[in-house]
Amino acid sequence: MDLDTDELENLMEDDDDVNVQLTSAELIEMMEEIWVNEKFAPEILPNKSEIVDCVLGQINYMERNLNTLQCTDFKKGIHQLEVDRIRYLVTSYLRQRLEKIETYVFHILKQEEQRAERGELLYLTEAEQQFAMKYKEGLKQHFENVTSFYPGLPVEDWRNQLVVPNIHSFVFLKARNNVEGVVIDTGRDDDNDVVDINPGSQMIISYNSVVDLVKNSDVHLI
Repeated sequence: MDLDTDELENLMEDDDDVNVQLTSAELIEMMEEIWVNEKFAPEILPNKSEIVDCVLGQINYMERNLNTLQCTDFKKGIHQLEVDRIRYLVTSYLRQRLEKIETYVFHILKQEEQRAERGELLYLTEAEQQFAMKYKEGLKQHFENVTSFYPGLPVEDWRNQLVVPNIHSFVFLKARNNVEGVVIDTGRDDDNDVVDINPGSQMIISYNSVVDLVKNSDVHLI
């Protein structure tokens, strides 16, 4: 249930630490967008901790305002539903990232190491990095314990067969900006079409064809 815009603004505070001035509605819209992107992207996306931190701060502020309302005030229940909805967006977003880390932990950490060597922006937050390292060590210990009971099994087989995301899977997107010359990945080097994407247009396309556009916010998944 969405609140009236004015009522939501009254519950939420302005954040002077945000580089770009955003209304509360715009902030929640950004949270919804990164949640949907993370949900439908086959790989883990660059973290959006600055948005998450802003939203968490707004949730705390809204809850303090709710505590000042009378329990008999009908609007308090409606406002609480909106707070719960926003909190769900944050927790679901973080949970999806943890699930991807658990599924592709070796692949993700290998890519993070390569980004660090190239001096590129890391995708994981510090907390996610620590979680991934601990999960990786636990997984390695588990496989080593299992293989120790079966001496005939090649010990290194599980290391050489990493689970990786299918970046060639298809996604449904909506364009925000005009993008020309998008190469459609068909899986064959000699047969790739080129399309132009117009603002507001929607299409189903291979994720690998638009991966950079998703990360640059030229398009968003739906």
